[in-house]
Amino acid sequence: MGPKISYGQYCPLAMSSEFLCNRWTLLVLRELLLGSTSFNDIGRGVPRMSRTLLSSRLKELVEIGILAKQKSRKSTSSHYELTESGRALGPVVMSLAGWGQQWLEVEPSLKNFDTDVLMWDIRRNTKPFDELPDPFIVHFCLTDVPENESDYWLVFEKGHVDLCHIDESFKVDVELVVSVRKLTKVWMGWEDFSTAVADGSLVLQGPQQYTDIAEKWLGHSSVAHIKKHPPERRVNY
Repeated sequence: MGPKISYGQYCPLAMSSEFLCNRWTLLVLRELLLGSTSFNDIGRGVPRMSRTLLSSRLKELVEIGILAKQKSRKSTSSHYELTESGRALGPVVMSLAGWGQQWLEVEPSLKNFDTDVLMWDIRRNTKPFDELPDPFIVHFCLTDVPENESDYWLVFEKGHVDLCHIDESFKVDVELVVSVRKLTKVWMGWEDFSTAVADGSLVLQGPQQYTDIAEKWLGHSSVAHIKKHPPERRVNY
């Protein structure tokens, strides 16, 4: 661990902040709380964090006792598991996320969107449904990003959902054409899915039995149920 930053106070909030408020730490904890356990999967949720810094943060959390590093029985790879104290941070982290969802203005958030983070969040919150074939392939065609960032595929297969950024000659069932800005707003619950479909800003192409239930299989962010306050009450940052 690097030099310890101390506020010099006995206050539990001050002492907790000494390690929880390090840059990226809360986002790493978010990934772990949302189910990522491997180094690569955790990294996919924080793509702008250097791998060196991620390794350092994980090591710190293990040393503190918030994480446990476990060796896989079937390979030489390792994975991370939250300890009891780490799992107890869940309400803390989600409360901060809920506060941001409720109080922060929308537009600054859209200036900082990361397509990979958005699609990774969609992948981990999307769930298979009995009404869908197996496999079921969804092609996302994003219209407001560079061509090399515009195509993603969600692959629903055998009860799991994978995210691909390379076309593996998929037989696509549904194509979803939308801007990242609009997809972000719909995913986060800032705008209504059906309204976006009706006004043509989100286009679904495919068999009607699948497009009619698209909102069901696509789902929403884990904080989408928290509604924002009116604009005049929000925090601008």
